[in-house]
Amino acid sequence: MDLDANPITLEAGLTTRLRDGVTTREIQDNLINCALELCSPSEPDWRYVAGRLHIWSLWKDTLANRGYRYEDYARTVESKVKNHEYDSRILTYTPEELQQAGTWIDPQWDKDYDYAGAVLLTKRYLLTNELPQEALLTCALLLAVVEKPENRLFWARQFYEAIAKRKISLATPILGNLRIPNGSLSSCFITSMDDNLESIFDTIKDAARISKNGGGVGTNVSRVRATGSWVMGKENTSGGVIPWIKLLNDTAIAVNQGGRRAGAITVSLDVWHLDVPEFLEMQTENG
Repeated sequence: MDLDANPITLEAGLTTRLRDGVTTREIQDNLINCALELCSPSEPDWRYVAGRLHIWSLWKDTLANRGYRYEDYARTVESKVKNHEYDSRILTYTPEELQQAGTWIDPQWDKDYDYAGAVLLTKRYLLTNELPQEALLTCALLLAVVEKPENRLFWARQFYEAIAKRKISLATPILGNLRIPNGSLSSCFITSMDDNLESIFDTIKDAARISKNGGGVGTNVSRVRATGSWVMGKENTSGGVIPWIKLLNDTAIAVNQGGRRAGAITVSLDVWHLDVPEFLEMQTENG
């Protein structure tokens, strides 16, 4: 991708930030900040400049930490399986096949992300000492692993190039969880509470487990009795659905999605339920 951005302009912005003892990391961060400050509706390409600078920092850190970048994909796979970072199903491919797959990687595809995309990819989806194309290639190989042995490399390459060139986009659970052991590949799960403590807390426990493994949860609470209902023969005892919804919300905060993003729980309540006014009030600023 050719960018309409003058490097002299970027350099001019950097000189005001130089000082004695400045580190290369600080210079790189200052360059990124300069590029972001130059971004405007009339000059949008600066966001891609910032994205490339961010990716170059990732390349540099990876080279320093493991001694190579994209030169040995088979070695990366072996190391990450050994450290339980990659699902062992990737070893269905022989070392020779993995080495061949590594030749498909084009590092230039890393430069196609703007700053927001580059930061999101590196902070949310990449594992420690993993580069973007390694993550995408591993996902493609695992998607194709169910194909016949003589066909799987062909389909893996088709998948990889489509993903790497951003012709298709992988859902978050697939991109984030496909290559890790026991990762959940489903985005959403539906649950419902019955009107008893056992079911209520089982639902909360299920929501926590789903979130732990990277899934979002939709919960229907319509079966829970309304505020003021009788409980154990005593009138005006039930607190309604609101306290249980608060517990679900706290569960989403406490149990994030595999450490990659915040927990997500959607709560639904049928319109006939007597707690609907209070339920709607929860979404207001003062609710």
